[in-house]
Amino acid sequence: MQHLSSKELNYIKDLLSWELLSVKKCYSYASDEGNTEDQKAFFDAVGIHRQNYMNLLNYIQQFNKQQGGNLQ
Repeated sequence: MQHLSSKELNYIKDLLSWELLSVKKCYSYASDEGNTEDQKAFFDAVGIHRQNYMNLLNYIQQFNKQQGGNLQ
């Protein structure tokens, strides 16, 4: 794993925030939706955004572990 600049780490932090927001919004939309087909589409989107979030989080955790836990 290569070294990441602080700017790149900030981009990843922003991506984490956006993915988490997407999970929350899609879940809210799914909960409010009356049509089960549309509701399923929103719940599918929840799963995709949750997986994106977890992938980014795992990447940062691996990076942090490699760097000796110095990530702020």
